[in-house]
Amino acid sequence: MVFKKNQVPRLRTNSDQQGRFLRALCLLQRQFSKHRTWKHLLHFKPRTEKQVREMKKLTAVLGLLSILLLLLAYAYSNQPHETMSSLYQKIPEQVRENAQLIAAYYSSQNGDREYQFAFYDPKERTLSIYTFKISNFLKIFWDKEENKITCETPFNYSVLATSPEKLKNFENCDNCKLFLYKGRIYKNKEIESIYPSIEQVIKENTTYVNFVLLKDEELSIGGIIERHGDMGLGPAYFGYKGLLHLPTTMHNPSRGVIVEFIAKNDTIHVVIHYPKNMTFSTISSVRLRKDWNSTWNLKEVPLSEILQKSKSKELSQEIKGSLRFEFSITKRDNRAEAWASWINSRKQAHGYWRLYPPDKIEWRRFTCIEKSCRWTEENIFDPFP
Repeated sequence: MVFKKNQVPRLRTNSDQQGRFLRALCLLQRQFSKHRTWKHLLHFKPRTEKQVREMKKLTAVLGLLSILLLLLAYAYSNQPHETMSSLYQKIPEQVRENAQLIAAYYSSQNGDREYQFAFYDPKERTLSIYTFKISNFLKIFWDKEENKITCETPFNYSVLATSPEKLKNFENCDNCKLFLYKGRIYKNKEIESIYPSIEQVIKENTTYVNFVLLKDEELSIGGIIERHGDMGLGPAYFGYKGLLHLPTTMHNPSRGVIVEFIAKNDTIHVVIHYPKNMTFSTISSVRLRKDWNSTWNLKEVPLSEILQKSKSKELSQEIKGSLRFEFSITKRDNRAEAWASWINSRKQAHGYWRLYPPDKIEWRRFTCIEKSCRWTEENIFDPFP
């Protein structure tokens, strides 16, 4: 619409404020039509105080729009473009050449991303995990964090080795999880389904010292140490040194990496069950003494009742968002007991629940946690040399 010379139309609107704003736009259009150049438009001088106020409002609106456009341009230019393949190249060349890639994991939630790589060095017999985290504020400002942890292991994880070429099949996605294991990428709910269940592993006519199921939020190794206050340390039993912890979605408490501690004469045989029927075994350095009275078998526990509790909605809801979850059947005070225990770093709380004999859920608060290969205490359940 073009208006005739010196014509400013009267606008019919339900809002006087909207009308004044539109009249100011009409004045600008008339002036621009007259002078035809932005140079003349910039020198346009309002004739009345009312026009001055309207021009100031217009200038403020245009200023805000300019700021928003600049922020959008900055956010786009500053957006991270990392992929699993590009971050793999950031890992030291010596590690990529001497160690084997045995697993990779990608997780994204609300714009934050996590990339993880697990390596096994057959010469040094060590496990290493490299983690790259990218977090955001309003998807405009981004922060990047890198860390690494290495632990010795008694297991030969070479059988899990996979080609780094598989990393090219990863695609960044929002609010999803991707897990590379044994040459295949599993996504979201598929991840949970590949893990063995308690029913598939636990056996009759077997004398156990302990039976443990482990679930983790991410790729991990080492035990978790809780800090209470500035200097205090909690027990470091949560997890096992030298064991590769694999990521799950924390939806099914009865599926995960399973560790059997089997009593044979005076030794404890440790058997670890990973997805896709992969098993590893070793003999604990801890000798079994008969006076400990620490062994049990399935005749001493109501397995069906315990499994019903472990699959309950209440437990599933409690462990959501946890960093690590552990289910165990062990013997204490001359009776077999079943326990569920989990660490939620967001709530800064360690929850534990005796499933059998039945008891209530209890919580223990902590200041912070850290992952470490060292231990602050030793007991008969310390499985590895």
